[in-house]
Amino acid sequence: MNKKQNNTFFINTLIIIITNFVVKMLGLINKIAITRMLGTNGMSLYVLSFPTIMLFISIAGFSLNITISKLVSEAIVSRKYSPKKLVKKSCLYSVLLSFIMLILYLIFLKPLTIHFLKNEDLFYPLLAGAPLIMLVGISDGLKGYFTGIKKMHISSLGNLIEQIGRIGFSLIFLYIMLPYGIITATFFCLLALSFGEICAIIYSLIKIKKYPIESYDNTSGEGKAIIAMAVPTTTSRLIGNFTYFLEPILYTTILSYLGYKVTDIQTTYTILDAYTIPLLTFISFLPFALSTAMVPSVSEASALNKTNSLHYYIRKSLTFCLIPSIILSINLFLFANEYMNLIYGTTEGTTYIKYLTFMFICYYLHIPIVAILQASGYAKKVFITSTIIHITRLLLLVVLSFIPCIGLNSVLIATTATMILGFIVNLIQLIKITKFRFQLSSMISLILISIIGFSVAILLKKWDVHYLFILGITSIIILSLAIWQKLIWIESFKQNFLKRKKLRENS
Repeated sequence: MNKKQNNTFFINTLIIIITNFVVKMLGLINKIAITRMLGTNGMSLYVLSFPTIMLFISIAGFSLNITISKLVSEAIVSRKYSPKKLVKKSCLYSVLLSFIMLILYLIFLKPLTIHFLKNEDLFYPLLAGAPLIMLVGISDGLKGYFTGIKKMHISSLGNLIEQIGRIGFSLIFLYIMLPYGIITATFFCLLALSFGEICAIIYSLIKIKKYPIESYDNTSGEGKAIIAMAVPTTTSRLIGNFTYFLEPILYTTILSYLGYKVTDIQTTYTILDAYTIPLLTFISFLPFALSTAMVPSVSEASALNKTNSLHYYIRKSLTFCLIPSIILSINLFLFANEYMNLIYGTTEGTTYIKYLTFMFICYYLHIPIVAILQASGYAKKVFITSTIIHITRLLLLVVLSFIPCIGLNSVLIATTATMILGFIVNLIQLIKITKFRFQLSSMISLILISIIGFSVAILLKKWDVHYLFILGITSIIILSLAIWQKLIWIESFKQNFLKRKKLRENS
């Protein structure tokens, strides 16, 4: 792999990570504000509305972000497709699909809230998601184009603008509408998602003037290429969101049938979905940022059959996701209550964090593995695996709900078990397809670094050192040891430093 490719990959990754971190922090602040303003009842409406909204926008979005990113990056290298045709056709498909989904959404909305979700108060919060269905596909297509041409700063800044718009409108709406009731306030809070999407679309359209979409002559098959990539990816997401949509319905129906109170069921689900899982996946912006940055580079390496480059991306992405997840797991294991109270202002939902935090390392590794498989042209394999995993998840949820000692915790156990299973299956597929092999020395180094970091954290806790100070110390130790063992790449830091130094000397 040449230095220029490595440098570009590093810069793109760094841009996305920094931007996604800011987006994550803003989202966290927004969530804290919303939680405190809406209260438990309002958050229940907010959380229970999301699975249905996500189900429909997953179809309307048509996975255009990753699809256009992959195809545009390949088109620039091979000139097999025209980027302009790709973007135009993707927007056309998105508009048609969004219109169909919007009609179906409005038709089934009322029966859904009454007969399945068993809560008529959800009608207006769900109605607020309707405009988002029409907007998400166009927004994803434009972001995918900028990612494909490796202008990560534009797509990342688009995400930041979207988040700022979403937060601004949601807080304004909540401040104005809260006196009119929780349902009205929740409706406008969810409506703010659409306003954020509009802000991102406007920004992307402005930037297209600066980076006009190229058009190549004598190309064909753009529509087929989009469908071939988007259909399995979208179907995979659709099944995931459909199970996410069915999850609260099955959870509520089965447990209420078994004699649990509906209020207890909905409160437990809200705690798990709004507090426990988000804390366990708190740094998910890192693997998602890395996955976004990898798609164009992995697509190029795969198209040009550059096996060494592909192995480089696999090795670095897995290591880069593993190190931060180890740091998080160690600190959550020791200080679950403290971090839950710091971030969400409550200790609800911390019961199982101590036992699940190390298991969720698989979650952080799974994200780049799926991205690499999709970018390498194996979206169908990911789809098949995803389908099996999601069906298994629902079956587990049903079975575990009937076990008295599990009951209300069935959804969390089913989610964790299938998350680990999905990681193992896709990892085996990645190794089989790419012929990638883990280096024994690196694995031993990672184990030793984890043991050292964990031992230091336990020792500092016994000395009553503040948990945030322990987080800083363990982070420094683990990151320093990882860099010393060359597990995290720093060559790009050196290249950029030397390049800037040379420019200063010449000037």
